[in-house]
Amino acid sequence: MLKIKALFLSLLLAGCASQAPLQKDALAPQQAIIMAADVAPQPVYVTVELQVRGIGMQNGFTYLNSEKDYRDQRNVSLEITPEVLAQVEAKFGGQLAAFARGKHILVKGPARRVTIWFFDDAGRRSDKFYYQTHLRVSDPAQIQLL
Repeated sequence: MLKIKALFLSLLLAGCASQAPLQKDALAPQQAIIMAADVAPQPVYVTVELQVRGIGMQNGFTYLNSEKDYRDQRNVSLEITPEVLAQVEAKFGGQLAAFARGKHILVKGPARRVTIWFFDDAGRRSDKFYYQTHLRVSDPAQIQLL
């Protein structure tokens, strides 16, 4: 029994050691989500540290997601405007989709809870929706690779 407890404790401590500490004054994505929800529909200015686990594009915007599934309630989506995408790619020296996945980044900016509506087959908005948290990137200086 003592060996099992020792093994459990060592695994627990190893798991804690593998979690990189947050940068000073940086929030985890979940903290930013809570803060954005608390002041919705207004934005809240935050500094968030996250790992890019998903990347998507829609209507010219590029999205870097903290979760593989952008619909996950724990996800924060960095919303990079079309005007800034080329500047961000120049800053980091390559196509964003190619180099960002898996990277740990620090991002500063306005986080906002956004309502995402579902639409029926005819294109009419239904009464069903969910929330996402978006952090708009309008300046490449907002993003820092860690």
